[in-house]
Amino acid sequence: MSASHANPVDETETLRARLADAEDMLRAIRQGEIDALVVEGDRGNQVYTLHSADEPYRNLVEQMQEGAVALTSRGDILYANARFAAMVGEPLESVVGSRVERFVNQADREEFASLLDAGSGRRRSRLVGADPRAFEVSLSLTTTASADRVNLIVSDLSEILEATSSRDRAQRDNRTKDEFLAILAHELRSPLAAISGAVRVLELAHVRETPAVRAHEVITRQVGHISHLIEELLDVERVASGKIRLARQPLDLAAAVRRTVGTFTSDTALDRRIEIITDPVWVEWDTVRLDQVLTNILTNAVKYTPAGGRIRVALRAEGGDAVLSVEDTGFGITPRMLPFVFDMYAQADRTLERAQGGLGIGLTLVRRLIELHGGTIVASSEGEGHGSTFTVRLTQVPAGASPGPSAPPERRTAHRRVLLIEDNADARDMLRMMLELAGHVVYDAPDGVRGLELLDTVRPDVGIIDIGLPRMDGYQVARKIRDVPHGREMLLLALTGYDSPGEAQAPSEHAFDHHLVKPVDPDQLVRLLNEGARAAGAPVQFGTACRVS
Repeated sequence: MSASHANPVDETETLRARLADAEDMLRAIRQGEIDALVVEGDRGNQVYTLHSADEPYRNLVEQMQEGAVALTSRGDILYANARFAAMVGEPLESVVGSRVERFVNQADREEFASLLDAGSGRRRSRLVGADPRAFEVSLSLTTTASADRVNLIVSDLSEILEATSSRDRAQRDNRTKDEFLAILAHELRSPLAAISGAVRVLELAHVRETPAVRAHEVITRQVGHISHLIEELLDVERVASGKIRLARQPLDLAAAVRRTVGTFTSDTALDRRIEIITDPVWVEWDTVRLDQVLTNILTNAVKYTPAGGRIRVALRAEGGDAVLSVEDTGFGITPRMLPFVFDMYAQADRTLERAQGGLGIGLTLVRRLIELHGGTIVASSEGEGHGSTFTVRLTQVPAGASPGPSAPPERRTAHRRVLLIEDNADARDMLRMMLELAGHVVYDAPDGVRGLELLDTVRPDVGIIDIGLPRMDGYQVARKIRDVPHGREMLLLALTGYDSPGEAQAPSEHAFDHHLVKPVDPDQLVRLLNEGARAAGAPVQFGTACRVS
């Protein structure tokens, strides 16, 4: 045997030693005690990272918008991503190695410790960092398979809470605005009711002196103007909030256009020339809203057309559409203003010399009502001084049976005994006088308590009751009247300065038969008194009144 040959015993021992080393290394790899291997080879030593497969996940964690933290079961931070360090406002090197509880708000540490002891779960908590102000977070904790580490995901809730707070604030502001508008309408309608009643009294009293007639015309016109502004303002809010109800039916659009134009041309004071051309066209619309749209468009044309100007109204069928155009020779619309002409509160010129009145919401309401019916409206103008054209495009429907304009109701009514309960003295006096002049017997009271005292004494046929009464509101009064045998047969009418679609749609829920919005429409009141009284009523001495003060 040559000396160069190795001893077989030594070779065996060497192999056994290497095998033992390999087994120790394999055990260490399995138990996570080795992060990398250095392998000797022809190209030198090469390092193989055992966690190289984790690199995409590490990148993903670093790019997260949530904070990610790896902790020991005691709460020591082994790893934190950059987002968590940014949350607490400290450098990453000062975060890793520290206890996580130092970033937990003092008042929340006990609850956080219970989460850490549980090893998994979700909690709402507050963290602090370089900025001593605590911020809201959502914590999600899981435990690794080896049970010696826990993973914590931290979601900053600040932006979500701010958005929620902003939404709640916007909703609160919107409710406040609605309440303000309701109160404003109520406060304006109460004096309007008194003025309107005074107008009706003058009319029924057959005053013929020229100054009185002139005063009557002025009051009538101005009350109508104020009432229109109130309704227009409330209508915009109803449309914007989706609270408006539409009763659509086939309508003769040509007849509606001619009727609206007729209300303008019949005004002898109107010094503008209005031309009208119509084709027979039908649409499916809400009758009241159609009249409102047509009136607003015509009013706008008259408002911005100077004396002696011309307004041309044309209705034609075009394909499957009905096209209405209103063209005027008025002030026109500047290119700067044209894109905003349908915006809320927009008016072409607010200078004192050209002030035209109104709130600047009429065209906003027109556009929204047209859009609710599936139509469009556009405005065009060659510029200031060249007039303007508003073009409405609606969907045609087959011609149907037109309901036609209803005849004005007969003013004369069956005579009734009326219990009137109204706390506004002027409005009460005027409505009482108006009813007395119509031949009714009126018993009035300023509040519900005194009104109820009259119930058994006078046994009225009709109760007209203000909702906003002192001491006992109108709903309570109405329910007490219904509790009395005679009261179950009475016609109960609510007077309200508020605008409540719920009340108008379901008055029976409040013991009333009908709701009347101030100022009361005399024609509507006549109709209700004629058609709705439940009790025939005993003979009475007409034109007398009983008042409880």
